[in-house]
Amino acid sequence: MTRALPDELLKLPHRTDVPFSKLTTLGVGGNCRWLFEPTTEEEAQIFVRACVREDLPYRVLGGGSNLVILGDIEIPVLRLRFPAELQREGLKLKAPASFGHIRMAQGAASEGLGGMEYASGIPGTTGGALRMNAGAYGTELVDILDTFRFLNLDGEIVEKRPDPGEFKYRWSFLTAGYVGLSFTVKLAEGHRETIAAKVAENMGKRGSSQPLSKRNAGCIFKNPPGQSAGRLIDQCGLKGFRVGDAEVSPEHANFLINHGHATALEFAELMNTVRAKVSDVFGIELEPEVEIWP
Repeated sequence: MTRALPDELLKLPHRTDVPFSKLTTLGVGGNCRWLFEPTTEEEAQIFVRACVREDLPYRVLGGGSNLVILGDIEIPVLRLRFPAELQREGLKLKAPASFGHIRMAQGAASEGLGGMEYASGIPGTTGGALRMNAGAYGTELVDILDTFRFLNLDGEIVEKRPDPGEFKYRWSFLTAGYVGLSFTVKLAEGHRETIAAKVAENMGKRGSSQPLSKRNAGCIFKNPPGQSAGRLIDQCGLKGFRVGDAEVSPEHANFLINHGHATALEFAELMNTVRAKVSDVFGIELEPEVEIWP
């Protein structure tokens, strides 16, 4: 993108030429030419409205934990930097979209509120969790979601309750252009010690079965109906299969890991190889669970 950005955008908090290796958990990708980091809903609204008015495409970045970036991004990227605070009202807990998802689960436990224990093993931000309808251990965010706030495609702030069809397995209608701002979950009163123990147990499960010592983007592929993507990849003999510094994790086959110097092209080749092998052996087309840019 060679066109100049409008002054209205350039007055917002922003940085230029930020490597995506510093913005994602996987640590690959090219250069983020324009990274805008609003600290208020009003600034986020200015960003979206300016982009809409100028017919300027943009992308929305959360914690970078469910994302594979395969090149430079020249268009503006929005990453919210709201004040990190939880708000409790009775059995409800509200978090801004830039709040850590795991941290919210821990915060709920410290308040003696049960229902978010599933999130203790899911990295990233609450905004990313809303966008992907994050879930684990048989629970999804939509199961406890009370209300959520977002910027629509016209830059208007909307607050609503979830309606049928808006959230599905690892999907929501909040696709490209929408910006999640916050959400409120409805939880249940419980014993702090019991809830905290479950949070710790889920964290332990994640640590024992996933390659946390290596940079990764989380589960790469969605589980096909009635199947486990990791088990299918494992049965194809691909654990430990490597392209350069990119590898199918020997611990969990649905994790692709970066040994430190993997390139975007190596990850693209590795993902394509895994999908092709599973398709050849089982006739199943794996769908990415991660977002892929561009």
